[in-house]
Amino acid sequence: MKLRTAAIAAALTGLAAILAAVTIPLTLTASVFGPSHPTPSDAAMIAHWEKHRGTLDLITDMLRRDPALNRLGLNWSDPENPERAHVAAPRIADYRDLMREASIISFSRGHRSVQFLFFAGGPSVSGFGKSFVRGDASRYAEIIDGDLDKAAAGRKKILLQRPIADGWWLQRDGN
Repeated sequence: MKLRTAAIAAALTGLAAILAAVTIPLTLTASVFGPSHPTPSDAAMIAHWEKHRGTLDLITDMLRRDPALNRLGLNWSDPENPERAHVAAPRIADYRDLMREASIISFSRGHRSVQFLFFAGGPSVSGFGKSFVRGDASRYAEIIDGDLDKAAAGRKKILLQRPIADGWWLQRDGN
């Protein structure tokens, strides 16, 4: 009887291992290569910016008081330990609450601007992003008046910016 119970337990353990070996890679593959959200149009981004401009301005104002905080995502920061940048954990939590409120993936500080990443598409090595930028245009960007997605069609390694208000830009970048 004990031998039979041990055999059943071993068989179930083996079955669980096989299931995990198949299920986990499929789950990860689906999350990396599966269907994603469609690229937001410039019009949709502008409407979102108009709704959340106050929140983005608040983050920008906070960053002025935290000059050593370079970049922040919902689960990472630069520097890795924000307290090295003299930013306490409750303040980082405030930043992240505001980011979630405005659907921002991450932000990064430039020389004279702040970039708010709103959408990321494709694999990291060959993907692209669409962002709101507060401040000066990048000296490396091609400034356009029309639709960012149309201007990017068929092109690689781009940095396009489109003015949307005084000191505000939509940006599309890609590898």
